Amino acid sequence: MRDLVLLLLFVILMVVVQTWFFPRVLSSPWQPDGFLVMTVYLAFFGRWLSGGLLVLGMGYVMDTFSGTTFGLYGLTLPLIFFGVHALIAYVNTETSFPFYYMVAFGTCAEIFLLAFFSFVLGDNASLWILATAELFPQAGLNLLLAVLLLNGLNWLRRRWEWAASLPGPVLEEEELFWESHD
Repeated sequence: MRDLVLLLLFVILMVVVQTWFFPRVLSSPWQPDGFLVMTVYLAFFGRWLSGGLLVLGMGYVMDTFSGTTFGLYGLTLPLIFFGVHALIAYVNTETSFPFYYMVAFGTCAEIFLLAFFSFVLGDNASLWILATAELFPQAGLNLLLAVLLLNGLNWLRRRWEWAASLPGPVLEEEELFWESHD
């Protein structure tokens, strides 16, 4: 129960950062997608039921505040969650580097799924051109946010006892990797 409450607080913090902080601080047309990074994080390190419900909730929060067709993100984010969750069955999840690959994969999947569902739902048929133009800058920003997120969480997990139960890569292996590459 404590793990679920910590994850819920963490998701709420990411919602505040995504909807309030990023629009005020970053004035460029591209902003990191915190919802996608959290979706991949929950798929990679969390449980499938609680993570899936949190991702579904994040999708509907995104639908509520983004002004798009209702259900677009509520459908896209859970599809990415379960797709990443199915792919990581064959990946070593004790280190953080496969997480970054999945963030890049999730960015590509999100952009193409949003363009596809927007086309199917009749919102905007010209979204394919925008989707392919924004793919690489969006992937780079999402990877930067993923690095900051995972390093910040690992710092919290090492520093405070209450955060040690947050899911993430094994801390000992991360420390061994960074010591061997210094």
